[in-house]
Amino acid sequence: MASVADFINRFPEFCDVDDDRVQMFLDDAALLMNSPNKWLSFYDVAQSYYAAHFLVAAEATESGDTGILAPVSMQEVDDVVIKSAITSISPTTDDLYSTSYGKRYVSYRRLVTVGMYGV
Repeated sequence: MASVADFINRFPEFCDVDDDRVQMFLDDAALLMNSPNKWLSFYDVAQSYYAAHFLVAAEATESGDTGILAPVSMQEVDDVVIKSAITSISPTTDDLYSTSYGKRYVSYRRLVTVGMYGV
């Protein structure tokens, strides 16, 4: 399991975040990742990226953004029209694609669930 110090070394952009808060999200990620054995040597790094995804989502919510983090394809000011670049958001992989940290976590998850493959 990744430590707070390891997490901050990997992601210095979170150095101002309280250590207890970082630990809470590391613990959340560990709960959702199940068995460390299935993650092989990728467990700590994947857990860190997953926790970073949670932190970014939490910070967005704290700042008043109650919507999802998703790329926007169109935005207008008058009559407020916002179109998401993702057609539907499910609480599965689409949510993880809303941050760069989540995308990286998914890449590690694919390695351990699908395995490495060549083209």
